[in-house]
Amino acid sequence: MVVLQKTQNQAMIPNKERNFLFHVDLDCFFAAVEVREQPSLKGLPVIVGGDKESKRGVVTTCTYEARKFGIHSGMSIVEALNLCPESICIKRGHYSLYREVSDSVMTILSSFTDEFRCASIDEAYLNLTKIINENFNGNPLPLAVEIKKEIFETEGITCSIGIGSNTTIAKMATSQNKPNGITYIPKENIKEFLKSLPVRRISGIGPKSAERLKEKHGVETIGQIMKLETEYEMIRKYGSLGKFFYRVISGEGRTTLKPNDYYGAKSISKGRTFYGYVEDGEPITAEKLLPKLIDQVHQRLTKRFFRFKTVTLEIKLQSNFKNINKSRSFLAANDDKERIASTVFEFLEEFRNTHKDETIRKVAVRVSNFEKRDSKQKSITDYFGEK
Repeated sequence: MVVLQKTQNQAMIPNKERNFLFHVDLDCFFAAVEVREQPSLKGLPVIVGGDKESKRGVVTTCTYEARKFGIHSGMSIVEALNLCPESICIKRGHYSLYREVSDSVMTILSSFTDEFRCASIDEAYLNLTKIINENFNGNPLPLAVEIKKEIFETEGITCSIGIGSNTTIAKMATSQNKPNGITYIPKENIKEFLKSLPVRRISGIGPKSAERLKEKHGVETIGQIMKLETEYEMIRKYGSLGKFFYRVISGEGRTTLKPNDYYGAKSISKGRTFYGYVEDGEPITAEKLLPKLIDQVHQRLTKRFFRFKTVTLEIKLQSNFKNINKSRSFLAANDDKERIASTVFEFLEEFRNTHKDETIRKVAVRVSNFEKRDSKQKSITDYFGEK
């Protein structure tokens, strides 16, 4: 993982006026899920989409090993195979599995903040300004590392994260250290960051717009646009695009995120695929893993001042990847970790009794059906610490 921090010291200084917008992009998402399901494909040029035998179809996505040959999304399979005949083509992707993994990742991301927006099946934006200033001393990198770690532990895939003062800069930053990287661009370093980038890297500038700018104005990099220092000069030369360019270069942009109706603070979950993994020389089991998952769910629950009414244990089978969910709802909302633990282990015992021959691939603990607790009101666990 590559970490790029443009200014070494300033990110460490608490600054209530500094905004921290995250753009999280799952690396070559469909292909990454296919490689996860078939580990023998790791390190190989894999293409999702297109038929190698009939040479029909287009590339939906591909691994970075395939991209090294110049293969990219939207390319015809004929072109792709000419560039790399050894490519492995997955004609029909597992789209229901992609959606399942995406939903899991988006649930993880939305549990960090109410200010969350799912942009597509493999990318999302988060405004984490408050949590970073209050809990991370104004340094966004540790939280970015934590998010990446949780996604990888839960779903076994990597992501790249861009961090900026608005969504535009955050998205542009993401591409700097792909795959599996983190890039943070403080507001005072935006111009330095932008000046060498091609105009095409600005979100909203498509190939046709970039080509027109090149033909009409000889402009290929953002630095060439920056030579005009005022908004008036940019509008005069580039028309309506000039106003847009000035906002991007000045670090202005969206900082408020409207949540999707189907995501947000509806649940907090933590899961992990553990089949085949060992810890301290011993195979990891659900019984060993669940206490840690319960702790992590409870910590996030109390940090956000939530009480839950529903506890769920999710189990994925190794034999057929089937999901088995067990849930229980309570009349009164509470934040008792012991209630989560006792409920989850009761569900696990029931599963063991009814599925004696089944091997568990993954477990996840989820709490939902929330009520907000007053931040000044004590959690039930606070009372146990009192004398």
